[in-house]
Amino acid sequence: MRKSKRFIALLIAMLMVVGSLAACGKKEEKPDNKTPDKQTEDKKDDSGKDDKQDETKEEVVMETITVWSDNAHEKELRDKQIAEFNEGIGKELGINIEYTVYGSNFTDTIKIAAQAGEAPDLFRSDSKWMQEFVDAEYLVAIEDLPGSEDLLSRYSALVANQAHVFNGKTYTLPYNLTTYGFVVNKDLFAASGLSAADYPTTWDEVREVAKKITEASNGQAYGFGIAPSALWTITSFYTMGAGQNIGHYGFDYDKMQFAYSDYNTLIRAIDEIVADGSVIPGYETMDADMLRAQFSAGTIGMLGAASFDVAVYNNQFPAEIDWEVIEIPTFDGQPAKYKAFGNPTNLLVAGKKALEHPEKVLKVLEFFYDDANAAQMYEEGLYIPVRSEAIALASKEPDMKNFSSFASFDEIFTMAPVPDTLIQFEGDTYRDAISKMWTDPAVNDVETIMAEIDAKYNAALEKVDSAKLDLYRLPDGVTVERTR
Repeated sequence: MRKSKRFIALLIAMLMVVGSLAACGKKEEKPDNKTPDKQTEDKKDDSGKDDKQDETKEEVVMETITVWSDNAHEKELRDKQIAEFNEGIGKELGINIEYTVYGSNFTDTIKIAAQAGEAPDLFRSDSKWMQEFVDAEYLVAIEDLPGSEDLLSRYSALVANQAHVFNGKTYTLPYNLTTYGFVVNKDLFAASGLSAADYPTTWDEVREVAKKITEASNGQAYGFGIAPSALWTITSFYTMGAGQNIGHYGFDYDKMQFAYSDYNTLIRAIDEIVADGSVIPGYETMDADMLRAQFSAGTIGMLGAASFDVAVYNNQFPAEIDWEVIEIPTFDGQPAKYKAFGNPTNLLVAGKKALEHPEKVLKVLEFFYDDANAAQMYEEGLYIPVRSEAIALASKEPDMKNFSSFASFDEIFTMAPVPDTLIQFEGDTYRDAISKMWTDPAVNDVETIMAEIDAKYNAALEKVDSAKLDLYRLPDGVTVERTR
């Protein structure tokens, strides 16, 4: 019986092996008189396409590009732009932007990170440490990012030595501007029997209009406003904007000499306005906020202004008057010979980490400097873009009253650094000298005083090594002259 059971088990096992072999034989058999089924072939073709697509997708390697900044005021819009990039083109390029905004400790943070070799791919640049970082080789020149030629060409007429270009290479680019204008109190003009037709176009006319407003206001308001004890207002409200009249803002780039006396027409006019009694009383000790608060309250007819004053007159000291921005007064009644002057602010530099993935870092740099993104910043009243092409892309005007008036330039000269930090002398600076004249109720000898200032500055300049001075020449292709 046991033998019988063993025999049966052995027989079953043999049958299973034979059956298995038969099945394998049928599976491999392909009749010669049959062709593959069309649907089957299509499926194979589709399968092949899927495989190729999968292979293509696998070639896109996602990498994180780190960007640090301290521009908190723009963070909401910038975050939105970055999110759209990361969800769109970023996935196609294999790029994810990681954006971090720091507070007031940003300078210390980036210096420590750079020294430790832990700085991000891109970070907000600062003129205070640009030379230091270039010398320490913490930065990568934009030229060293493959494919950067197009980006650099779009900014070639807007860069300056010792601000963007160091040792012949470009390390950062200008992004936005502070621009300049002249503001008038329309209500006070009307109350004085004046209209838009009476808006002054020259400094001689500014004096005449200031006198008319003062006389018509009977001590309740005055034609003109200055705050010369706040020295920065001399430049930001008057001399910088007037660069479009003389082709520089104190340092003549053609002659490579200081020439503050070129401002004499402006300086003399305001000196005479003071002597006329057309400036609001107490101006001698006013700071900038006190002056601007008086304009908002309606007691001043005209004064110089910068684009940042739009926020002052809309938010800090909301104007109780109807006010307007007009053209900066000319020196001779002729159209400005030079481009409008704008003080640029830079956006980003590339750190050494960028060399790990330079092509992708360039794509992110291009994204941050993209005209369409800058146009959105302008629409929200956050920036005046350095490129007029970006302003032209805006789909709406900024909501803040008169913000767009400071962005009406067709050509801009991005104000290049001047070598005043290289010189040393005793006595008054040019702003000290101007302030003293403007706080003196008598008419001053402007020509003599400013000639002495120029002589003092240029005597000190002669002691500067010529190689250092050459660093402050304008780059090839950058001019102050208008081209159209």
